[in-house]
Amino acid sequence: MLGGYVSMRRLLTAVMSVTLMGVAVHAQPSLSNDDLVKLTKSGLSEEFILNLIDQQGSRLSTDVSSLVDLKQNGVNERLLRAAIRKSPSQESLNSESILRLARGGFSDDFILDLMSREPGRFTASANRIVELKQAGVSERVLSKMVMEASGPPAPREIPTGTSVTVRLIDRIDSEKDDPGAEFRASVDHDILVDGQVVVPRGADARVRLATEKDAGKFSGRTQLTVELLTLSVNGMPMRVMSSEVTEAGKSQGTSTAKRAAAVGAVGAIIGAIAGGGKGAAIGAGAGAATGAGSEVFTKGSRVRIPSETLLTFTLESALRLEDGPPSRTR
Repeated sequence: MLGGYVSMRRLLTAVMSVTLMGVAVHAQPSLSNDDLVKLTKSGLSEEFILNLIDQQGSRLSTDVSSLVDLKQNGVNERLLRAAIRKSPSQESLNSESILRLARGGFSDDFILDLMSREPGRFTASANRIVELKQAGVSERVLSKMVMEASGPPAPREIPTGTSVTVRLIDRIDSEKDDPGAEFRASVDHDILVDGQVVVPRGADARVRLATEKDAGKFSGRTQLTVELLTLSVNGMPMRVMSSEVTEAGKSQGTSTAKRAAAVGAVGAIIGAIAGGGKGAAIGAGAGAATGAGSEVFTKGSRVRIPSETLLTFTLESALRLEDGPPSRTR
């Protein structure tokens, strides 16, 4: 009985000791930069100091001036990285702060890592680059600064599967236009890649009348197929490979008027379809893209697609932007 009492007392004592130790740890004030310097100079191991930073380093100051001061007082870059992770600075880096870090003896890897973590506003003029180089900033760091100053790199291609909606400028008429005829159009919506506008609304485009099949050969209808031929990128027309848009006239003696519709899958379709192929609708996934004056008229074997009609195509192969056209972030 007495043995059980002693065991219980020892257990309670141990629990209380652990609890008090936890309270003591949580009651410890957050580390200051001065504390970090003292710990470094005390001869304590890096691992011990790293654990303290992780537990108590939420109020460490890690702006550039503080980092330079800490390094000058013997705090190494491994500890400084841990301090930055625990208590990141809200300071924006600039050319002057990079210069101060380089003069402070920080390694390229440390500076580049800091530039990746914190926002920066850099001047990339030739004079400033020469000045920084002469002051000791490495070309690795200068290259990063130039890249940051230039903003994100422009997309190099418009990927396969991108939808392109154009608005006709010229009308298309099956009675007047021959296969191979080209027609003017303009891009109706900005084309975006990674949030950047690579082809703005209003850019020039051209479409081509690909085929016209005589009435009677395909269910008594005339079929027009329109393909996207070029897009203007940075002022230069570029050939594209895209899906087609198809319009079929009704059988002789029948007249209809239908809105322009678009299919964002293999092809795009307007009105009734004859013959199938790339322009055929697929399942129930057809969506509508219409605008003022975008009535598509079919009468007998005649098909007429008026100016202002919206046509939506899907790129079947990536369009490479060879010259890196100007882009804006949206």
